[in-house]
Amino acid sequence: MEKYRRRQYIVKKAFQLKYVGFILAVMFFGAVIAGYTIYYNLWALLGDKLANVYPQGRLVHIFRTVNLRLVINLIFVAMLCIGIGIVASHKIAGPIYRMINFVNSVAEGNYKNRLKLRKKDELKDLAEAINKLVDKLEKKA
Repeated sequence: MEKYRRRQYIVKKAFQLKYVGFILAVMFFGAVIAGYTIYYNLWALLGDKLANVYPQGRLVHIFRTVNLRLVINLIFVAMLCIGIGIVASHKIAGPIYRMINFVNSVAEGNYKNRLKLRKKDELKDLAEAINKLVDKLEKKA
């Protein structure tokens, strides 16, 4: 059996970008909730306690350093989520792309090939159903 390797991870650009956008939206929504819950409550408590220990200028520097690190980490996590989203969406978009091409070739009268998906791809049940349909069409032709 011929092995199919990913050569291009973005095959259905609009679908995959929507998928990645959804993942980022969920991530940022979770970050906002976690940020509000932890960040503001913790800094309000720590701010009062640290104000007695550190001078105001030093305390402002600490807060700015922590804020900068949080932004850098958020950017890193967003980039990681984009990469994971593209790879994950390819497991759906890749088979859809292959199915569209396969169905178009069957519509042109090519009944010899069968639809094959990669081991970890989604929509294998649909691919099997398409292959059964092509088998029946080939017998009738």
